[in-house]
Amino acid sequence: MDVAIQQLLVRFAGTLNRRRAYAPSHPIVVVAEEQLLDAAVEALRDRSTLSIGVARHELLIDGQPWEARTATARDLASRLHRRGVGAIAIESGINLVELRAALTWLAAEAGGPKDAPPTQSGVHITRTAYDLLILDDAVRDAQSAIASLWRVLAEVTGLQPERTAPDPYGELPSEYAGLPLIMEDEAPPGAAGFDTSAILDTLRGRLGDATIARRTAVAFMELTNHGVTTTDEGRALIGGQLLSMLEHLGRESLGPIVKSLADADRQQKFITQTIDVLPIAEAVTWLETAASASEQQISHQLLRLMSKLSTVADSTHDPATEGTFRDAAREFVQGWSLADPNPAQHVELLDRIAGFERVSRGGGGGRRAGPSSAIIESSRLVQMALELDTVGEDTVAAVEALLANGSGRALMQWIAEADKIPAAIELRGIATSEKAVRQMLLTEPVDRLEARALLEELNVSSADTLIDVLGEAGSKGTRLLVRQRLAEFGEAITPRLLARLGDGPWYLTRNVLSLLHDTEAQRSGEGAAAAAISNLLGHAQVQVRLEALRVLTGMGDEHRTAALTRALRDENERVVVVALQDLSDAAEHGDLPPTLVAQIMALVDAGTQSEPVRARAIRALLTTRSDTVRDWLIGIVSRKTAILRRLTLAEPTQPAVSALHVLTRVYADDPAAAKVLEVARAVGQDARWQVRDTGSSAERTT
Repeated sequence: MDVAIQQLLVRFAGTLNRRRAYAPSHPIVVVAEEQLLDAAVEALRDRSTLSIGVARHELLIDGQPWEARTATARDLASRLHRRGVGAIAIESGINLVELRAALTWLAAEAGGPKDAPPTQSGVHITRTAYDLLILDDAVRDAQSAIASLWRVLAEVTGLQPERTAPDPYGELPSEYAGLPLIMEDEAPPGAAGFDTSAILDTLRGRLGDATIARRTAVAFMELTNHGVTTTDEGRALIGGQLLSMLEHLGRESLGPIVKSLADADRQQKFITQTIDVLPIAEAVTWLETAASASEQQISHQLLRLMSKLSTVADSTHDPATEGTFRDAAREFVQGWSLADPNPAQHVELLDRIAGFERVSRGGGGGRRAGPSSAIIESSRLVQMALELDTVGEDTVAAVEALLANGSGRALMQWIAEADKIPAAIELRGIATSEKAVRQMLLTEPVDRLEARALLEELNVSSADTLIDVLGEAGSKGTRLLVRQRLAEFGEAITPRLLARLGDGPWYLTRNVLSLLHDTEAQRSGEGAAAAAISNLLGHAQVQVRLEALRVLTGMGDEHRTAALTRALRDENERVVVVALQDLSDAAEHGDLPPTLVAQIMALVDAGTQSEPVRARAIRALLTTRSDTVRDWLIGIVSRKTAILRRLTLAEPTQPAVSALHVLTRVYADDPAAAKVLEVARAVGQDARWQVRDTGSSAERTT
């Protein structure tokens, strides 16, 4: 199979070269395309899909780096990378028409964000979004992989974002056709530009279609392929996004996705890669969900042990412990075959065996009481109390003992089965009391499954307690569980959240702001609430400042403008870049306020920010037209020689390149800019003024 893939890559590179050198109807091109199709059919003989991931100088076949025997793969990777391709998925059954459509797009020159790849069923091309954020390569590439997934899902659901705002300046005059232009940025890495909730809601309703389920599964596998080969930072970013998407889709949606990968080996690969990528605290829940989707059974006791192990790994942050857990989970998936048709009887049998061992080891026929024995007695006492509809002090103590031992799920099940009798209502109140909640969630290690079951029983009246736990829990996994439950309460807890701003550790403040943003509660946060949030723009932790900025930009224009004004002065470039991105997005729908335009110009002139950030600031003025901005841009782009005072272009720094881009797009018909644009046209072939990809510490405009 390696030979077949190598032959496919050779044919692929050769065909692209011929498509660029000859007309599509030329015989040499036709023959090359037919040979490439034959090579693809051969490579897909034993698989349903072949995934080709594109890095800067290498290819990944089904997520694994391809060690080419020649320079073919390296050259092909560089060509596809320059074209903006992140991944190509070739499916069995591909025909010549689909292949030719893909080759036509791949062989063409890049044409901007509207230059979308063809949507054929046999070949799926995923573009890579680049951004100006100052991040390391792994994080930036992870963001690009996430953006690629959203684009595929948007295509599958038919909800692709479109730029509906018209170009206020129309097409460029013909005399400027030779000017070096920079393509407009695509949506930034992540989900920007997409209505993610609408995409996932639509997708959930269409997974009954086998084709859609399969394309979704392939897209998820592309993301997990990237996640298992990247750094810890990139994997954490991908894992968080994947967790959010899986939770939104719901457990019932995962069955069609997993089953669409008809090959058992591919199903196991998808499940194990997801285990490797997800946050350690959520891996057991995914394992349980994936088992159900794959129609497998898991021993409840084994699941409990794995939950404990994941809790220890999450609380200790020990890489060795985490590695042990993930290895065990992978081995479990690769060999799961436990038949467990009677889970309730299975648990009861294990309890009886444990009880028998305790009696037999007591000696002399006597019974040796111990913690486990007390739990069995507590279980019987609670069940008897429900049957008799009577609650006493012993019953209360039994409930507390069961909760402390991690038997909360069983307790809640007994209470639910007893319906709404007085005893059940009273016991439920005890099981969900502030004391019980704090004991369950603040006693390490926390049993994730038990904690999740308890949280599902809580309502808005427990919000204050959960916010307290959010600030006191030492485990990040526990805080994640609590935050998810609080988010489900929606705007009903907005007053409680606003009352806790700035109260407690910084991560509590950040989580409170994040909840306010996610529940869209900031729309009603005027007056004193807005002032309190604005004060957090000066918080010592950059994560808090970022969340405060996100909330304030969702408020009215007055609060938004004030927040952006302050954020543009922030000492941390991450905050500045987020503010500039918001301004760029807003500029598509109208002019920027003059105060913000002036501040952007001052930011660039100060020179304290890095070149990529100053370049992004200039590009935020792409829809702002004024004589002052025009003259300022000309000053950045041009200079006069010392002796002859002849107009020339300045050094092609990133700010200068962006300034020329804005001049070309906005002021092409302005006589005051004509001389500079004429000089720029004269150096139109100078590679330094062309589109370039220079890494994470430079402007990326592909």
